[in-house]
Amino acid sequence: MKPAGKEAYLEKIADIINENYDRHVKQVLFYRDGGSLSYTVETDRGTCFLRIVRPQLMDTALQAVEIQLFLMQKKFPVPQIISTAKGEPYLRQEEKGKPCLYILYEYIEGGDPSPEDMEQAGELTGRLHQCMETYGGTLHERDKYYFIDRYLDILRKKKYPRADAFEDYGNAVWEKVKQLPCGYCHGDLYRNNIYKASTGELYILDFDTSCRAFPVYDIALFCNETDYFTFREDAMGKTADMLERFLKGYQRYKRVSREEQEAVYDLLAVYHFQLQATIIEIYGPDCVDDAFLDNQLDWLLRWRAQWDARRGQRTENEEKQVHS
Repeated sequence: MKPAGKEAYLEKIADIINENYDRHVKQVLFYRDGGSLSYTVETDRGTCFLRIVRPQLMDTALQAVEIQLFLMQKKFPVPQIISTAKGEPYLRQEEKGKPCLYILYEYIEGGDPSPEDMEQAGELTGRLHQCMETYGGTLHERDKYYFIDRYLDILRKKKYPRADAFEDYGNAVWEKVKQLPCGYCHGDLYRNNIYKASTGELYILDFDTSCRAFPVYDIALFCNETDYFTFREDAMGKTADMLERFLKGYQRYKRVSREEQEAVYDLLAVYHFQLQATIIEIYGPDCVDDAFLDNQLDWLLRWRAQWDARRGQRTENEEKQVHS
């Protein structure tokens, strides 16, 4: 999506906004490439945040806009979408002959939440899940194919020699989570997608992966203290601590069963399958090599062994308490 010159591309973005929104652009600055391209835009009416959605994410982005408009109507804390001069919540454009979306938001000054905000973040997520129970729109259904089998298909196409080991692992972990309660799931509620404004208020961002799946998946991702690339022995304990804080706020709005709480650790394994598939779909099969995949498999096997040991120790301690 990049033209010959970076400056020329930024000028093109400015021209498109000037032509289609009731504001004049002073400066466009690249922010990040996270699947969609993001920019901060300085205008005569203040700073805005722009997302340019790539073609492969169009369907989910359109659903995300509908969800965000619904939440805006409910006065739920999400960044406000800025309508075009014609009153539309997004702008359809073309990049190199392919469709894309421009979505402009009001800019919120702030940064990432801290560990001290876990309870407040839990409360906000509980409110989100409760609020979305009244959402009348259609949600994408996410099942085993999305969470597990997409990745297995990619590994087979890459002719990765240890694909069978991933398949055995994926099938086993899915058996543990497939009966969890289903409902609205944000789908990408990692720590950066709850934003802390300079006023102290928390906002939920990025609804592109919203779906009907396991609400506890959102809890797992936000409480996740693991390093995605490197297995760390202390990560499970740190995740458990964050989960305890998070649930204090969350359960003011939604109850979380013990089964769901324990499923957090299995869902963090599922997360590796789901996220890796999404990354490869966006950036292509050559963005990872066999060495990377070997490391991912090692991470998953060590995570499962640690969780099995921790769960077994917890059960043993509970049995001792019953008989004492």
